[in-house]
Amino acid sequence: MPKRIDRSTFLKGAIGCAAAVVSAEISYRWLRQPEPIPGQLRGPSVALGHRLRDGELADIPVESEPLRSTVVIVGGGIAGLSAAWWLDKQGCSDYVLLELEDEVGGNSCSGANSISKYPWGAHYVPLANSESRYVHMLFEELRIIQGHNSSGLPVYNELYLCHEPQERLFKDGAFQEGMVPRRGLQGEDKKQIARFFEIIKSFRQATGADGKPAFAIPLDLSSGDEQWIQLDNLSFSQWLQDNKFDAKPLFWYLNYCCRDDYGSTIERVSAWAGLHYFAGRRGVAANAELNSVVTWPEGNGFLVEKLKEQANGRVIASAAVTKIETVDGGAVITYFDSKTNRQHVVNSKYVIFATPRFLAPHIIAGYSAEAAHHPCYAPWMVANIIIKHIPASGTVSLCWDNVSYTSKSLGYVVANHQDITTREGEKVVTYYYPLSDEDPVAARRRLLSMSGHKWSEFIVEDLTSMHPGIDSEILSIEFCPWGHGMVSPTVGFIWGQGRSSMKKNYGNIFFANSDMSGMSNFEEAQYQGITAASNVLEQLTTT
Repeated sequence: MPKRIDRSTFLKGAIGCAAAVVSAEISYRWLRQPEPIPGQLRGPSVALGHRLRDGELADIPVESEPLRSTVVIVGGGIAGLSAAWWLDKQGCSDYVLLELEDEVGGNSCSGANSISKYPWGAHYVPLANSESRYVHMLFEELRIIQGHNSSGLPVYNELYLCHEPQERLFKDGAFQEGMVPRRGLQGEDKKQIARFFEIIKSFRQATGADGKPAFAIPLDLSSGDEQWIQLDNLSFSQWLQDNKFDAKPLFWYLNYCCRDDYGSTIERVSAWAGLHYFAGRRGVAANAELNSVVTWPEGNGFLVEKLKEQANGRVIASAAVTKIETVDGGAVITYFDSKTNRQHVVNSKYVIFATPRFLAPHIIAGYSAEAAHHPCYAPWMVANIIIKHIPASGTVSLCWDNVSYTSKSLGYVVANHQDITTREGEKVVTYYYPLSDEDPVAARRRLLSMSGHKWSEFIVEDLTSMHPGIDSEILSIEFCPWGHGMVSPTVGFIWGQGRSSMKKNYGNIFFANSDMSGMSNFEEAQYQGITAASNVLEQLTTT
C-alpha cells in the first residue's frame, strides 16, 4: 500500500527557520505519575521574527564596513542549502548564506540527547522518481545511492533504508500492520479501498498529451493537460464523493494522509494534491520495495549536515535579514546579528530569497503584500519524548511509525528505530500533531497560547490511549510549536495564478522555497533552491 509522504515536510515556525532553544521548565502531575516530568519548550525565534515583521530592527545603526558577495542566500532550510550546493557544483563559490536561527535546517532541523539524535520536522525521503534527477545526483554524491544494478535500478545503502517493521495502526483496541485500516471492515469498505488503489495504480502510469507524467516529482514536471490540472479546482473530498467513495475507513485514511503531508484536511486540500500524494510516488530501487523510504535517527537533519559541510564556512548564522533593497546592478542586504546586537550590510549582485514568501513584504523594499500571493501555512506541534519502555499493545511489534485511528495526532515515530542493536533500551519518540481541524489563524493562536503543562497533559493522554501505563515510563518531553508550519495545497493554489506569480523574480532577487510548489517536502524545496540558483547562474553568464 502507498507509504505516507513527507511530514516532512513543513517550514519552521513564524519565520520557517531551524530550531533555537527557548527553554522553559514545565511540569505536571499525572494521576499515575507522582513526580513531574522534566521538559523544555523549544522553538524558532518567534520574538525575533515578530520584531523583524514589525520593523523594529530596521533602525539599528550599521557598525561595520559592508561585506561584498556576488550572491546572498537568505534562509538556510533545504531550499537555501540546495541553492548553495548547486552554486558550488557549477563553480560559483562567491556566496554567503544568512540564517536567522543559530543553526541551519528549516523544516529539516534536528536535535540530539544521550540516547539518540531525533528530528524536529521532516524525517525521511521516499525512493526518488526517475524524473527527480537532482535527488539522484545528491544521493549518489552522499552514497545514499551506492550504484546501479544491471537493469539500471539504483542500489540504496541498506543502513539508510527504513528498517522493518515500518508502520502499524491502533484500531479497535489493538494494533494492525500497515496504515490502511483492515480491522472491522465491512464488505463495501473493502471494495472501495481496493477500487481507490486501482485508480491510483492507473494514475501512476498516466501521461498527458505532452508526454509528461500526470503526477510528477517535482510537481512542476507534471503534465499540463487540462484533464489533470482541472482536478486542482475541486477539493479532494468532493472528488471522492463524485467518484462514489463514502466508506468511513477510506475517508479516515485519506484524511490522515492529507493531514500528515499537508497539515490540512481532505475538505481543504485540492483533489490534484490529494491524488498526487499517492500517484506521484513512483520511485523504484534494486534492493527495496515500492514505497520504501530512507531515514536516519535525526531525520532529514542528516541531509542538512551534509549540505552545510559543503557550504564550507559560508554560512552566517544568527543573522536576521531586516531589509533588502534592489539597486542598479545589484542589491543591498542588511542583517541583524542577534548574538552581538549589531547591524551589518552585504552588497551583492543577486539575492536568492529562500524563506517563506509571507516574509517578503516585511523585508524586501517595494515588494507589496499583494504580490506575495500568500499560500496557506499549517500550524503544528512536535514533541520529542524519552521513554524508558513502551508498553506492548497486542501482538504487533513496535514499529518505526505508530498511529491511532481515533487520535487527532499523527502518532509517533521512533527516532532510534534505525539503531542496529539487540539491546532493548530507552526510546526517543517524535510525536506529530497538526492543528488541522480549525482555521489556521485560530489554530496558530491556540498553538502558541497553550502552556507546556497543557501540551504535556494532551500528549500523555493521547499516548495512554494506545499504551495504558505509558505515563509512568516517560522521562522527559521537549516541545516545539511551529506557528507557520508546512505549506498546504488548498483548492486552486497549485495550478492557479497565485503560485504562477510567485515564480517571478523581483529585480535581482530570485525566490526559492517549497511554498512555491504548494507542497512542503524535500524534493520540492531542493528543486526550488536549485531552480533559483540556476537562474542566477544564467544571469551571471549573460552580464
